[in-house]
Amino acid sequence: MMSLFIRASFLLQFICNIEISIASQCACATDYVHVRSGAGTTHHILGTLSTGSCVTFKEHMMSATGYQWANVDYHGQNGWIASDYLTFKECSQSSSTHTGTHSTAGCPTIISRSEWGARAPTHHNGRLPATPGHVYIHHGATPGCHTKADCIQRVRSYQNYHMDSHGWSDIGYSFVIGEDGNVYEGRGWDTVGAHTLHHNTDGLGFCVMGNFMTHAPNDMAINAVKSLIHCGVQMGKITHNYVLKGHRDVGQTACPGDKLYALIKTWPHYHH
Repeated sequence: MMSLFIRASFLLQFICNIEISIASQCACATDYVHVRSGAGTTHHILGTLSTGSCVTFKEHMMSATGYQWANVDYHGQNGWIASDYLTFKECSQSSSTHTGTHSTAGCPTIISRSEWGARAPTHHNGRLPATPGHVYIHHGATPGCHTKADCIQRVRSYQNYHMDSHGWSDIGYSFVIGEDGNVYEGRGWDTVGAHTLHHNTDGLGFCVMGNFMTHAPNDMAINAVKSLIHCGVQMGKITHNYVLKGHRDVGQTACPGDKLYALIKTWPHYHH
């Protein structure tokens, strides 16, 4: 009898845990948005959520500095986010914090900004006015990287250079690709970038880390770029009739390097 009671208690607890998990609320970012230590724009920035990232909503709101602020759990810290940049939904515990590595069917592994340790943008960058119809390929013109740890350091250096030397609000690229086969989230699918002068609002900028004047990227990087483009088309983030270009096609530059440029000219959708 005691054994049956213990089993019944365990089953009841298991069911309760499932119900609690299903009923938990997620706050999901509709654009890049700061997470602050308190309700109001004067509080310290704990980090930044990228578009589509979700955190657990603590079901408490507060008005401050002209916004309604949602109280959230941000990596175990008590955080606050302006609700104008959030959408709320029920989510399971396992999906309540989409701030790390993620991969959708048909898409490459994308390392989120939070995982590679991105700095928060200095100001809000606008959303792209329409689904982009161009993809611009770049190279970093720097040494490459072949491990996740090295690529994280490299993409951080790109962001630091763009923000500290150019005075830009954030890393300029939409996504950055390493020869480790991973894609690193830059400004993402929906935000205007700073990658291709006069073309930042009509396309996305994909940068392969490395210098490809004398050699092409390895197969892991090439496959990641191709997969990223396919992923964007499948998700409706890139038009089906998109045009692929190298940076040099629209600017006075050697980017994306002679060997990478020669390679992308053989790909579908390339147009000078």
